[in-house]
Amino acid sequence: MLIDKGLYEYGYFNACFLENMMSLMVYALSNGYTPYVNLKDRGEGWTNWDSFFDQPFPIQTDRLPDRICDLEQGFFKPEFYTPYNKFDLRLWCKVYHRLVRLNEPTSQYVEKEYNNLFFDENGQKKSVLGVICRGTDYVKQKPSGHPIQPSVEQVIERAKVLLEQYRLDYLYLATEEYAICEKFEKAFPGLIIVNQRQYYDEIFNAQDMSYIYQVQFDRENDIYLKGLEYLSSLQLLSRCDVLLGGNCGGACAAIYMNNMRYKHTELFNLGVYS
Repeated sequence: MLIDKGLYEYGYFNACFLENMMSLMVYALSNGYTPYVNLKDRGEGWTNWDSFFDQPFPIQTDRLPDRICDLEQGFFKPEFYTPYNKFDLRLWCKVYHRLVRLNEPTSQYVEKEYNNLFFDENGQKKSVLGVICRGTDYVKQKPSGHPIQPSVEQVIERAKVLLEQYRLDYLYLATEEYAICEKFEKAFPGLIIVNQRQYYDEIFNAQDMSYIYQVQFDRENDIYLKGLEYLSSLQLLSRCDVLLGGNCGGACAAIYMNNMRYKHTELFNLGVYS
């Protein structure tokens, strides 16, 4: 079954894209078909499955598909409440690990960052608290039905407790805002680990944008690189010992990638935006 469209016109990679494709692959399999993801090209910089992932199964790409997927979203899909339900969580972790594999260039990029950031000069792995803290468009738009995000101060206070409780030495921070990063560096001097990435808040705020996909950086292959940096950030988050943050698409994706191996997972449950 050819999956050639999704719920949105994905001009960039995000967690919604990943979960959308996972739901459609499950739909294909539930109908007895082998899924093949190849979204219709929207032009330069367009994000496709093969930009970052291998196909879930070997397939002859020179033959016509037996069927083209007639849905843009599967009937059964990950939800924001999934991390709080162990049965659903176990299922989507299994779906991710059965169907989603990084392609070779993406895997090499992630492993290089992982080795550089998560191991000391003696080759010993650091004990790390992973924190995801959203800002920019999520906090500005407060999308209806989406989980309310905690304040930076709330996350910092819980991080202090978890670092001591689980005897963790470092804090890996996944955020798109440099202002958030500065607050964490002030609260935890010398403990913060961040991956190589561009921060969005300066351009986002200066131009009074509504969504971070509108932010463009002056570099070649910007859309691809933004997706690669974001995906690597989630991969690194999934390899931490403990996870803390607001409930959002990135946090959920990291949990699926982690496959329920965290020593402790703590997502703020503050209700949803009206």
